[in-house]
Amino acid sequence: MSDTFAAGKSVDAVQCDRRQFLRSGTALGLFLVAGTWVALTPAQAREKKFTAQVLTSSQIGACEQLGDALVPGAAVAGIAAYIDSQLAKGTDSLLMARYLGAPPNVQPGFYGAALDSAVSALDAAKGDVESVLDAMGSDSIEGWQGPPASFFSFLLRADALDVVYGTEKGFAELAIPYMAHIRPEERW
Repeated sequence: MSDTFAAGKSVDAVQCDRRQFLRSGTALGLFLVAGTWVALTPAQAREKKFTAQVLTSSQIGACEQLGDALVPGAAVAGIAAYIDSQLAKGTDSLLMARYLGAPPNVQPGFYGAALDSAVSALDAAKGDVESVLDAMGSDSIEGWQGPPASFFSFLLRADALDVVYGTEKGFAELAIPYMAHIRPEERW
């Protein structure tokens, strides 16, 4: 990867697939922070209170709650910022949904409908995330709109795993040797 992905530097259009993106370890994206576009990791974007481009604040909250319950550390790693930035990329989205039957052009509606239903389910369960995830796993949430809840839960878990463990640091936390053909320029 070129230094165009280094934090704080200009970002040229770079074509890559999901595997190259995750293997790079930098996983920088452009995030709107305080009215300025900045190249940050999803975790940095969350910390700096990024301005979402696609998701609403309630969808971000549900995404972080569910993502963190599925993969501890996903909220701090920036799961909502990651998903929002990928949804904003349109046809260049690298979310797992792309590879499992949800093409990029439908992903904003796909994630939006599922997260809206998750918000309603979390409200009805008074924030009991575990009971909501259990109900999602069996597709038994009343009034659920959008993709099947179990499928969405699977995709959200995959996205959360990418954000938390899809880096050299994530591999180290799992005590798995990181054997990339090309080492990333920096860790996120």
